[in-house]
Amino acid sequence: MGETIWLRHEALPGEDFAASVAASSDGQAIYTASMNGSMGGPHLAAGSGARFVLKRFSASGQVQWTREYPLVASAGTPPDDVWGRLFMSVGPTGDLYLLTEVHQGSVDLGSGPLSGLYVSRMSSSGELQWSGSFSSITERVLAVVASREDGVFVSVRATYPYAPERQCSLTEGAIYRIASSGAVVWRTRVGEPQCDGYGADVVSLAAQPGGAVALGGSFSGVLQTPIGSFSTSVTSPFFGTLYPDGRWNWLKAFSQSHGQVTSIGSSAKGTVVGAGVLFGGSFTWGNDSLGTVPSFLFVAESTGAPRWAKSLGRTERPVVAVEPAGRVVVAGLSRDFPTPAPGSTDPVQNPQLFARRFNLEGKLLWNRFFVRSGGPPNLFSEEVVSAAHSGEGNGNTLLFGHFSHTEDLGKGPLTPTGTDTFLLKLGPGPEF
Repeated sequence: MGETIWLRHEALPGEDFAASVAASSDGQAIYTASMNGSMGGPHLAAGSGARFVLKRFSASGQVQWTREYPLVASAGTPPDDVWGRLFMSVGPTGDLYLLTEVHQGSVDLGSGPLSGLYVSRMSSSGELQWSGSFSSITERVLAVVASREDGVFVSVRATYPYAPERQCSLTEGAIYRIASSGAVVWRTRVGEPQCDGYGADVVSLAAQPGGAVALGGSFSGVLQTPIGSFSTSVTSPFFGTLYPDGRWNWLKAFSQSHGQVTSIGSSAKGTVVGAGVLFGGSFTWGNDSLGTVPSFLFVAESTGAPRWAKSLGRTERPVVAVEPAGRVVVAGLSRDFPTPAPGSTDPVQNPQLFARRFNLEGKLLWNRFFVRSGGPPNLFSEEVVSAAHSGEGNGNTLLFGHFSHTEDLGKGPLTPTGTDTFLLKLGPGPEF
């Protein structure tokens, strides 16, 4: 039932946070992006000694190479004030796309210091091919995914200069498609610009067949697009897809729900799988009305039509890994404990990291808990940050995250030195 095939944990000085995991399409290479010596948290490196770290592993989990890129504070800036963010995705040919965003300092990936927002492409051996700046306004990276055809998609939140006539600084969400050469192919707004911090944040992207892209996140205020307009009085989930040329294909918004789609995946046929959390309201998808659940998993046909939805119980920060055939593993933190009975609560040990596997019809195939020993019930540094199918075509799944207390991740109790990263490969179980 989702046994741990192998586990990799490296105890390093300082704090370590996971950012992303991805595998090559032939399953022969696994790549991770993380931060070492950082107090920043997922995707964020901060302070003296902080560095971005890239690693390549074999299919059996052996480290093949490691690249480390220190963050360097600007002249006259205290070393502890430099901070940056890191995102990674792997293209179909095995090339790596990195999004680096460094403030009050710089990072050198091999062609000189980079300060601000840059997209870079590296070979499968970790050699820099190019870096380029693609934004002329203040933009913050939210998500990135390599296209199945060419280049990479990037989600940002843009902030424009103060507009006296509106008496505000307008903000908007946007998606870029950037070619494998580094040139911007198109930029599509996710909603029109708004004041007072309202806007749409796409926090997850998934590459679709033919160069299309699926997206998911949350919006506040009004989500106005060429194919529909939605408004909410809270922060509400939404997801949709864009055609390869950047036009909207379809969009689904849940204005009566207070929450967010946290993770999006796509099958080889364009089926969209997503997971999210609710802070209020209910979630209804097609014939499945889940009520006021804390978290949910859903599947949409390639046309946007509902297939099914499932409650994930008291789950936090769920992420999905979708196989080409459409089966899905969802992982995250759960406040439902497996003993003495499913759904019960252990206030000392809760929450626990978990992974669950569903088939195409939404049947739960297995539910795996990774039992933790010690630590407070309100944890921020126990997280499965990224999940991906292994690329081997055999149902194996990769989970990459970080932990700060003794955990059994399938190979016996493991104690970190502070906050450490873990990478593990799960088997598919008997019903693959």
